[in-house]
Amino acid sequence: MNYVYGLVDMQSFYASCEMASRPEYKDRRLEDDRTDPVLIVAGDPERRHGIVLACSQSAKRLGVSNAMRLGEALVHAPDARVVKPRMQFYLDTSLQIQKVLRAMFPLQEQFSIDESFFAFPYPSLLFDNPIDIAQRIRERIWDQFRIRCRIGMGPNKWIAKMTNAIAKKKSDGIEWWKQDEVIAKLHPLSVFEMWGLKRRAEHLYIRFGCQTIGDVANIPVANLRKAFGVWGEVIHRWSHGQDLSRIEPDTYDGELKGCSHRMTLPRDYESREAVATVILELADEVCRRVRSKKQKGRRIGLSITYQGLTGGFHKAKTIQLLTDQTKDIVPILLAILDKHWDLTPVRAVGVSLDILQVSDSIQLSLFDDEVKKHNLSRTVDQIQASFGETSIFRASSLSPHGQIHDRSKKIGGHYL
Repeated sequence: MNYVYGLVDMQSFYASCEMASRPEYKDRRLEDDRTDPVLIVAGDPERRHGIVLACSQSAKRLGVSNAMRLGEALVHAPDARVVKPRMQFYLDTSLQIQKVLRAMFPLQEQFSIDESFFAFPYPSLLFDNPIDIAQRIRERIWDQFRIRCRIGMGPNKWIAKMTNAIAKKKSDGIEWWKQDEVIAKLHPLSVFEMWGLKRRAEHLYIRFGCQTIGDVANIPVANLRKAFGVWGEVIHRWSHGQDLSRIEPDTYDGELKGCSHRMTLPRDYESREAVATVILELADEVCRRVRSKKQKGRRIGLSITYQGLTGGFHKAKTIQLLTDQTKDIVPILLAILDKHWDLTPVRAVGVSLDILQVSDSIQLSLFDDEVKKHNLSRTVDQIQASFGETSIFRASSLSPHGQIHDRSKKIGGHYL
């Protein structure tokens, strides 16, 4: 049986949630009004600085964009309404939207806070016209949430992502490629429009002279493997409009492939002690999340971003034994820091643990009481799960450098 795969993407999600919920925009919610207020969601409206997290379409037309500094955004839109992000509200709204989509489709997978894949058999009695189905989704989300969305559809998930990008530019917010249309519509597109490639697109352009996706499709797969390793095979398939991935309804409930946690610091950290304190806190968080899935990992990674959120490094080391213990990974993280940090002030830190496997076993040691470490970490996990992250924490987090108390008040790096 053939399936149509779709990707629904909420338009300017954070800003849309604000416009849908605030009393001053009540008149807009009464009908499908296409004139958005000039609204910006950013970190610190009172002090008029921070980063733009989302903005309305009217703000975008004035030149405001996501990730722009708020000061610069207000130059483009001096009369914009600036509001603080409400992350818990956005998460709650996202969950409700996912429930609506899950009720409509037997195959549905949340992709991010504002995106969701779905699939349905086509043709079939229940799903006879993909365009009508997409229109129904848009109408239902608008009716229930007063949020607009764009929908891309095709014969697989990757094509759904590609068509979604095109749907964003269309007035009706819908794009569907039939199987026999894929190559003709895909190959003329720029190589830089290939979703998921990031810097690899530039490599294809410079090394192979690729201007279009069709140019990529003409490269022998062996050459792509040589240049990109296992990614070469993926790029080859994508350039031919193929994707082997399937809808995973329980994707957030299954095993982790890797686990990471990153935070932007409130100020530049210049001392090793200060950076090490944050590394320790992040390592605790990563290991706790890995333990919650009954997994352990072997590759330990550290990301450092310098002042101005520019420059820095990401380095990783693979160890022989699986671990889920902070005591095992922190010495490695600090060794990476000492080797690669050039003492430029640090503004963001990230810690990761991957090559994960499900493992309930304990590797015994002649030098450490591994059973004691195992029991202690799980006791701490249980206390924090019951009473909150700040119910028990390390003494180092009481220093001026510690961020655990401030971080506990946030979701996704922003205050609730």
